[in-house]
Amino acid sequence: MKAARTLLSWPIRIIVLVASIGILGSFFFPLWHYYFEAPQYPEGLAMSIWSYKLGGKVDLINGLNHYVGFMQLNTAEFIEFKILPAAIVVISLWGLYVVIRGTKLSLLAWLSGFFIFGIVALIDFYRWLYAFGHTVDPMAIIDIEGYTPPMIGTSQFMNFYILSYPGIAFYILIAGLALGALALLLTYWRNAKAAVNSNRSKSPILA
Repeated sequence: MKAARTLLSWPIRIIVLVASIGILGSFFFPLWHYYFEAPQYPEGLAMSIWSYKLGGKVDLINGLNHYVGFMQLNTAEFIEFKILPAAIVVISLWGLYVVIRGTKLSLLAWLSGFFIFGIVALIDFYRWLYAFGHTVDPMAIIDIEGYTPPMIGTSQFMNFYILSYPGIAFYILIAGLALGALALLLTYWRNAKAAVNSNRSKSPILA
């Protein structure tokens, strides 16, 4: 119960406020990027994954997917593009509640929820990549074995060079999580410092 009674200082609340509002900026940038290059596409094919849609040359990539039997990419068919924006808004509002509530326990709960959200999102991303590369149409023009596109880094698939890397929105969310962690660490440091000063003031002064 002591953690619930511990109030956050205003500088700590401001850090949480910046983190909570800042993560909404992730809606204005892609979360992830994919780049495909092959002899027939020397200029490359770029695709971006936003929190709520797919962007880039999705139609051309879908045309290639048809030949090898991969599933077609369509924003409307991914429930993640509905859940992810809602989850980001919930985390933002939750952070604002922490600012108003102002307790260490509420900060710890928010940060834990934020962290779990990130882990679950990354696991689901990898699960989707695996399902994408292993759900192959047996009637496809080109017969291939299962293939998992890289989550991050480079890979070679047939005559395609594939590059995958996080986008600005990903780093915005990481920055929000890092600010939340900083707020919690500063809170523990402030409380520890106050406890030391309190113990010193209670210690008897020796002549």
